[in-house]
Parts: sequence; C-alpha cells; structure tokens
Amino acid sequence: MEENKGFRLKLNLFDGIVILAALAVGAVLLYMNLKPAAPAGDTSTPAAATTQYTIRLQKTLPGTGELIEAGDALVDVVKNFELGTVVSATVMPATDSIINEEAKAYVTAEIPGYEDIEIVVESSVTYGEENILVGSGYKLRVGEKIYVRGPGYLGSGEVYAIERGN
Repeated sequence: MEENKGFRLKLNLFDGIVILAALAVGAVLLYMNLKPAAPAGDTSTPAAATTQYTIRLQKTLPGTGELIEAGDALVDVVKNFELGTVVSATVMPATDSIINEEAKAYVTAEIPGYEDIEIVVESSVTYGEENILVGSGYKLRVGEKIYVRGPGYLGSGEVYAIERGN
C-alpha cells in the first residue's frame, strides 16, 4: 500500500474560531472602505448660491483694519477652509459690556487701544435644511466663533449676519 505524505492541515475548534473571527474583521474593514459615503444628515438636494455674510473681528490691534482690502481671500485658520473674498471692511472702536454699579445695569463702553472690524465676505454657499455650507465645506452659523486669516493679518470674532443670496 502507498501512503500519501502530502501537506495535511490539522485544525481544532479554537483554530476554527480564530480564523472565522479574522475573516469577519477583514470583511467589516473591507465594507467600511468600499461602501459609498452616506449623506451628512440632509436627505434633500441642497441649493447652491452666492451670498454675503458679515464677520465681526473683536479687539484687534490698531491698524489691522487698514490691512484688509476688498478682494482679499479669507481662510479659516483652524481647518484651512476657504471662506470667500472680502467685499468691504469697516473699522470701529472696540466696545464691551461692563456693569454700571450706580445704575446696576450693563452698559456698552469703548476699550481704548483696540478696534473692532466688520468684514463683509462674499462666497458661494450651499443651502441645506439645517445649515449653510461655504463652498469649501465650512458650516456657517450666526453667532459662531470664527478664526480668519487674510494676506498679512489674522483675527478671531464671530459671524455677525448672513444675507441669503439667490
């Protein structure tokens, strides 16, 4: 009689469980990498448009407002999103709310040595049901803190107003 001395794989129950677990993990990883991207919350088709919005940079150093010119491209400092181009910039004295002890109320007072700057920015946006996305993907909301960078300057403030365009 002839004996077959070829390769023979001997597996026990533990080996089978480990192999099945490894195949399951591999299948999950493959599915996660190949599946189509899910919509980010909005199921409706958003409408694209151009709009203007106002950013108020607060407590900037004097002279910063003179550096801002129409046509400057603004970028988000945190995630490098393009925010649009500057339409205009208005410089005004920096103000803050302080408490008036005599009247027992908050009053607005100027802060010496600083200035506030209102920058009107124009950008292409996408309107969704719950949010407005600037062309590069930045979520735009009134009252939201924003960190901007332009050519030769940077500052922080908040989105002060959004005008819906067409």
